Amino acid sequence: MIHTRTGSTACQGVDSSKAAAGSREKAGGSQPSGDKRKPARKGSPFTWLIPLMLLLTTVMVLVVYYVYEDNVNQEVHQLQMQAQKLALEGKYQESIRLLDMAIAKRPNHKGLLLDREIAAEAADFEKQLNQALSNIKTKKISEAEKILEKLNKKLKSRTEPLFKPLKQDLSNSQVTLSVMKVKDELDQLSTVPALTEKLESISKLEGKEAAELKKQIISKIVEISLSDSTEKLKSNDFSGAMLAVEGGLAYAGEDKRLLEQKERVAREQKAFEQAEAKRIQIARQKAAEEDLRNRTAAVEVVNMSVVLDDYGDLRIKGQVKNVATKPISSVQLDLSTYTLDGALLGSGTINVSPYTLEQGQYGEFRAVLYGAYTEGKAVIDNITWYLE
Repeated sequence: MIHTRTGSTACQGVDSSKAAAGSREKAGGSQPSGDKRKPARKGSPFTWLIPLMLLLTTVMVLVVYYVYEDNVNQEVHQLQMQAQKLALEGKYQESIRLLDMAIAKRPNHKGLLLDREIAAEAADFEKQLNQALSNIKTKKISEAEKILEKLNKKLKSRTEPLFKPLKQDLSNSQVTLSVMKVKDELDQLSTVPALTEKLESISKLEGKEAAELKKQIISKIVEISLSDSTEKLKSNDFSGAMLAVEGGLAYAGEDKRLLEQKERVAREQKAFEQAEAKRIQIARQKAAEEDLRNRTAAVEVVNMSVVLDDYGDLRIKGQVKNVATKPISSVQLDLSTYTLDGALLGSGTINVSPYTLEQGQYGEFRAVLYGAYTEGKAVIDNITWYLE
């Protein structure tokens, strides 16, 4: 019954409202009596403001997120570019540090992970190379050689640009190793042929260390050549003294001491030959009554050979025999060397060893014509000797 009353009251309220409205319309006289339209009800501003604010907030969040992600991407890209530049310069540890920073921001970036893996491998190669250099400095030649051989095999298959500095360092280390090996042997070498052989063995090596070693070997060649030449002069072995000087000049053609020694040998040889010629002349005059053979044919050339060696020098050697009736000494051969076509290559005087030949005794002679670079033949133009 309460429900019925309530509904009745509502109906009445509506009717009275209509009546009141009708009274107002009549009183106003501005609207026709038959118009029954309700006035428009104003909407609440919250009905459109709240969705708009939510939309703006969402857009702002998305913009901020996009800007943040873009900044991160740019930062990661810059770190990667810097890391690659450092790796190409051979600064592998610095490159790895920057890549680790980038990976911390983008852990799943495949390019970063690959770059780091390669840079780490290069850093490991660099560590091994440094160990080899340390071994070289402490003269652990065998250990260093093993490391460098392994690295050389590994780096041959790597074509990435960042390995280029390592390959250059490896090449330099190999030169250093070769230089050290020769230096260890250098103190044991005391002859010009042995030194020239070592010089040839490092002729293709490049770099400052190799150049210094070459100078050191050449300097030692000069010293030994001077010493040998001086010793041979003491025994009047002028051919040997000149050969020793020429051996040094072949590698140090502008050396002042060798050039002066060459002039000295020539002076002393000339003086000796003049004195010897005078002595031989006197001796020959005293031996005028000797047999004609003793005076004109005391020396017989038994054999003689001319060989072109691997260095392009003509090596001449042979034997003579004393066919006189008495001992002879100071046997000298005036010898000329020609090409096989007959062109003159050079001439000179050669001493026979030993200095004195008893009757029927054999003697030997040797000479070297440097820088011939062609097969040749030798002709004995004259033989001189001293009759005891």
